[in-house]
Amino acid sequence: MPRSSLSPVQNPKMNPNLVSLPESKPQSAEPAPRAALWRFLAYVRPYTALLAFAVFCGILKFLLPATLAITQRFVIDELVPRVGSGVEHTDFSYRATISYLQWTSTFLPPHWGTSTPWGQLNLLMATLVVVYALWGVTAYLRTYLAQLVGHRVILDLRSDLYQHITRLSHSFFQSNQSGGIVSRLMSDIALAQNFVGSAMTTIWMDLASCGFYLCLLFSMDVPLALASLCVFPFYIASMRTFGRAAKRTTKEVQEALEDFSGDVQERVAGIGVVKSFAAEGREARSFFHGARGLYELTMRGVRVSALSNTLTQWLTQMASLALLWYGGYRVLQGQTSLGTVPAFMLLLRELYMPMNRISEMNTILQNSLAAIDRVFEVFDIHSDVPQKPDAHRLGRLKGRITLDNVTFGYTEDQPVLRDINLDIRPGEVVALVGSSGAGKSTLIQLLPRFFDPQQGRVLVDDTDVRDVTLRSLRSQIGVVAQETLLFSGSVRDNLLYGKPDASGEELERAARAAHAHDFIDAMPDGYDTVLGERGARLSGGQKQRIAIARAFLCNPRILILDEATSALDSESEALIQEALAELMKGRTNIVIAHRLSTILGADRIAVMRNGKIVDIGPHAELLGRCRLYANLYNTQFRVALAG
Repeated sequence: MPRSSLSPVQNPKMNPNLVSLPESKPQSAEPAPRAALWRFLAYVRPYTALLAFAVFCGILKFLLPATLAITQRFVIDELVPRVGSGVEHTDFSYRATISYLQWTSTFLPPHWGTSTPWGQLNLLMATLVVVYALWGVTAYLRTYLAQLVGHRVILDLRSDLYQHITRLSHSFFQSNQSGGIVSRLMSDIALAQNFVGSAMTTIWMDLASCGFYLCLLFSMDVPLALASLCVFPFYIASMRTFGRAAKRTTKEVQEALEDFSGDVQERVAGIGVVKSFAAEGREARSFFHGARGLYELTMRGVRVSALSNTLTQWLTQMASLALLWYGGYRVLQGQTSLGTVPAFMLLLRELYMPMNRISEMNTILQNSLAAIDRVFEVFDIHSDVPQKPDAHRLGRLKGRITLDNVTFGYTEDQPVLRDINLDIRPGEVVALVGSSGAGKSTLIQLLPRFFDPQQGRVLVDDTDVRDVTLRSLRSQIGVVAQETLLFSGSVRDNLLYGKPDASGEELERAARAAHAHDFIDAMPDGYDTVLGERGARLSGGQKQRIAIARAFLCNPRILILDEATSALDSESEALIQEALAELMKGRTNIVIAHRLSTILGADRIAVMRNGKIVDIGPHAELLGRCRLYANLYNTQFRVALAG
């Protein structure tokens, strides 16, 4: 994937279009946002019952406070001596309160005085205590269940996304920063969680609450209810305006964060290079510029969110002011009771709280939708080396390798390998030599199907590698590379990576064969010693011997050695050469190396130039007939002999 010459960390504007994962996807049409949302909802479907119960608890949580306003109105207009206009109440809530008091009094002893104002006040207050206890239970259940569903959905989604990413081809990882990939897995999916934890539960609760309170207000006093809704059209307009801006800004922030995270991770991983060039100050300034760009994008989103929330709260206050003004007028005119106005004030607060949340939810919803789109953009990237549906499991290999007229390039118009024909017999050692860029490392990446050739075939035991399962193929190919990657777990974890079910005896036998047991045993915790990130506590030779031991445990039929000793000192190389000689026995071996001892021990040497094999044969024959090989020998191998 093409990248800008200016990295995100160096770009003070933090242009979110510099790097974007979707550029790696094949030429299929990008799915519409609604399609991504429906695919996301498929992850929610298994938890629909829990989600529905959370919504039910939430509705109760937001409706129960209405009892306070209803009770207050009844106390002022019925139990306290009349000071109002004597307006008679016929609405449902008033009649329901009277019916409740009459029904309850039939179960209570006469000395409780439920027919007196004081007794009725006591009964109403005791009822409110029970109501608010129930409110506490529903509030807890609503929050817990909504979060439970949200985290379960995100667990499923994150696991599927990680599994999908690990199955993508090498071209995906070559085209995208690891930090950017991690950003999709972590921050984008965390934002998507809000859609479940907040949007899918809160929106239904708030809609139900709004409907209930509107009905209650209209049943009490229609003119006052209409006055309460005077700002409602402005709510709708603000939600539409700010929602679009919030979604756009959130997507820009997430893309910028992806680029920034990837670049910072590269700098941290390469801190040794930074220090060796005394570039700490330059990198700190570069980091600041990138962080400042991310800050500016983030603050743009904060401004949109703050303006949206402020406007909705201001509209709420204006609605309360209009209600108090108009309600006072109606009381003075004898058109409504004194208790109705404060009851309306309480109910209006309960009405506009869910309306405010709906406005805020619009921002959250748009943010979540932007994140969901980005997550499913990765799901829509497909591997360049897909496994066929009818691929069969490869049996135990004999080790024959055939490259039949293979042409390959990382892009269609720039082939790296051209018309490669190579036949390697079982148990044979074949070395690949050539100047840098000749195509040696590219060739060996075709064997385990990290890439597929544009033309020709790669066969193992006369079977096209595209016709077999990837697992059965790669499990029989071992690779020992120049740069050994170890994980941050223990020595044991790293050794068992290729064969998790290996016994302790097998583990030690492999370590001894790789000349690694002695230094492992000398560590503080032996095989359980934690190595640190990328095996930071080990020398280069120790890392390489652990990699060789790991290959011993896998017991591959085909072994690829990619300059496995080129970066080691003489003492480490001698030990590793012994280990490699033992590892190579009885296997088919392909060797890329500049060190003389490995090359001269090969059965045949393939000389490569500009993506082609120009000659192949034993060392002695090539030295006499191949000028390119003779030049390589004179410039590289004799220097090694002299040393």
